[in-house]
Amino acid sequence: MNSPTFDVIVIGAGPAGLTAATEAARAGLKAFCFDKLAPGGALINLGALHDFDEPWGGADMAARLTNEATVEGVELGFGEAVRISGDGPWTVETAEGDHHVGRALVIATGLNKGRLGVPNEDAYEGRGLSHCATCDGPLYAGLPVVVAGAAGWAALEALELSGIASDVTVVESGAAETPPSVARIEGHIVGLEGANGLESVTVESGGERKSIPASAVFVYVGQSPAAEFLPDSLARDATGHIVVDEDGRCSAPTAFAVGDVRAGAHVLLSEAIADGQRAARAIVTALSKAN
Repeated sequence: MNSPTFDVIVIGAGPAGLTAATEAARAGLKAFCFDKLAPGGALINLGALHDFDEPWGGADMAARLTNEATVEGVELGFGEAVRISGDGPWTVETAEGDHHVGRALVIATGLNKGRLGVPNEDAYEGRGLSHCATCDGPLYAGLPVVVAGAAGWAALEALELSGIASDVTVVESGAAETPPSVARIEGHIVGLEGANGLESVTVESGGERKSIPASAVFVYVGQSPAAEFLPDSLARDATGHIVVDEDGRCSAPTAFAVGDVRAGAHVLLSEAIADGQRAARAIVTALSKAN
């Protein structure tokens, strides 16, 4: 058996993962946090954040959380987790061929990109289908756009787009609040149309279908938890989210899940940070008892 190199390994360097690693390191644990993308996760692609009293942008908050982790001694790394084995110590294997060993494990991998589930969807990726308003919104300045979904960060993205596009329409299948500056249709998208890129979408609402002009659709529905690499020993619910207790502990005593990948998450930045804090406290307690 490999000897633990770290006290805590955190897979995913978004707000929940960075917070968990930072709090664990602050308590004296040796923490390693890695991600297949840059530290900050999806947060770096968000504009203004609205669930904090202070006026923060997504990139600024990502930089702040990354800096706090570095100051506390968290080792940051790059890699894509593809396999986990053990039950404490845990071994995490990456696509790059690395093997990281730790006494405790935190899964903070978030969500996969959303899917509309309509025919010819893949043909419009990069030609009108997007998953990031901050990244791609300026490409559609002065043009009509649609946001599919209204929960969590989707509402922030709609608000971001309202200052760029000529018209923003949120299409949401359930009751949800949307920014006052955007239109809302309760329904779902069933078709994409356009010969040279997206030109319109077909929406089904109240049993009827109608076409809406749209140069882009920003997709925040059909998102699945990024947990395909996890062992079956970690319980998940019917949607694939990781089942946890009030501290974020999974079905294994030294494994935790925080942020959007866990069951019951509400896709809020403030909640993700609180998740990381709770999990870190529980890890400190668990590892101190094990010594």
